[in-house]
Amino acid sequence: MAKDVVTLYIDDASIRLLVSDGTRIKKWDDVPLEAGMVNQLVVQKPDEVAAKIKELFKAQKINSKKVNLGVSGTRCLSRPISVPQLPKDMLEEAVRREAKRVLPVSPEQVYLTWKSSSTSEGKLQVFMVATPRNIADSLFKTLQLAGLKPELMDAKPMLLARLVKETMAIIVDVQPTEFDIIIKNDGIPQPVRTISFPDKKIPWQNKLSMVQNEISRTIDFYNNENKQTPLVPMIPVFVSGELAGEESQSQDLSQALERPVVPLTSPLDSPDGLNLNRYMANVGLVLKNTRRANGSSLSISNLNILPTVYQPEPISLTRIAIVPSAIIAGTILLLLMLLIRTASIDISETRSQLTPTIQLLQQKLSERHQSIETIAGFEQNMNNIEILRGNIAAALTHLEMQSEQMNGDLAVTINTLPDTVNLIKISHANSVLTLTGTATSEEEVLSYLSELDASERFSSIKITSMSRISGQSVEFNAVLNAGG
Repeated sequence: MAKDVVTLYIDDASIRLLVSDGTRIKKWDDVPLEAGMVNQLVVQKPDEVAAKIKELFKAQKINSKKVNLGVSGTRCLSRPISVPQLPKDMLEEAVRREAKRVLPVSPEQVYLTWKSSSTSEGKLQVFMVATPRNIADSLFKTLQLAGLKPELMDAKPMLLARLVKETMAIIVDVQPTEFDIIIKNDGIPQPVRTISFPDKKIPWQNKLSMVQNEISRTIDFYNNENKQTPLVPMIPVFVSGELAGEESQSQDLSQALERPVVPLTSPLDSPDGLNLNRYMANVGLVLKNTRRANGSSLSISNLNILPTVYQPEPISLTRIAIVPSAIIAGTILLLLMLLIRTASIDISETRSQLTPTIQLLQQKLSERHQSIETIAGFEQNMNNIEILRGNIAAALTHLEMQSEQMNGDLAVTINTLPDTVNLIKISHANSVLTLTGTATSEEEVLSYLSELDASERFSSIKITSMSRISGQSVEFNAVLNAGG
């Protein structure tokens, strides 16, 4: 029997609850939010919003404390970027530097989550999402007050893109206070726009006109930026929310845009009486958890934008920087465990034999010497195990020292790196660091290596080759001996 997935979607106007076993929808409900409770997705009245969440759970008789959280795309920024292929411990810093360059907000104001999707021409393609800290913090505080523990979080534009099989598509979701426009290109939702209506009480025809104009603007912008993969007229517009329930309005939109307009569908079985158009973000959360993406081509579908600070502490070996060292240490520990287990079994068997042996000693004094020798042999085995344990501990200490040395060398190498120098390859073996890279001039290479020398981490630095390549760039190789 599949485990139920409890999903909760929150925006400025309402809270929507949906429960599914991954195949069919079992429970659903929603409650409106009074004006001012949530503003621009920041919870202004956490106690009152938490009380409404509790009411929903009580009304639907839901006891689970774990939820998947979906939020409006308001103020959540997403960008696809390209970074050099780097080791894992260096990739994090590279992504954050690029985020600081391309995002219109300070990195200190957002929680940054990202996932690499593919590689192309020596570059790693990364999709990142920036969630404002005040939004995430207020939502998590509210869920805590409601007694809930979020397992994952995602924004509505990514959840809707997950429901579409096509790699190229246009997705439009219209809600009472806002609407989303998502262009899906090669499985990546970008650009993504979430636009608020100036007043949720404006006539529907005015809303439709505004939506139509913004769709046209977004398509024109995309086609100008992506001339090799334009949005040709045969690519449909998938609609959800209020627009999906208005067949005549969808036909008008199709004629105005000169392309098909079709409702967004769900792979989940839904009961009678459920207006599924209001719960498409919840459906995306269910599929995100069950990995049934309806054949979706969304390559970043398992990205969890729940900030790491609010996720359970994972068991990780990331502190061990070098994989071979981790494998060696793990192998040694496994051998130690096997030896200790074998010795424990031997000791248990010996103890079970000692009771009849003591009884026999009282009757057969001639066997006393043999029993003493047997016990002494087991004591020697235990001493040998203690010696082996000490040797293994020393080996692990040595490995940790090597790992710290390497991490320090790599940190200095990256932190000292100027914008005019690009490292193509870094290798480290036997306390020797080998760098391969390019720079705008020989002087920049010498300046960079001088900075490394000034760090006093390296006993010697030698340029093994330097040659000019295309344009004004130079390629160089350098060997750095650690232990300075």
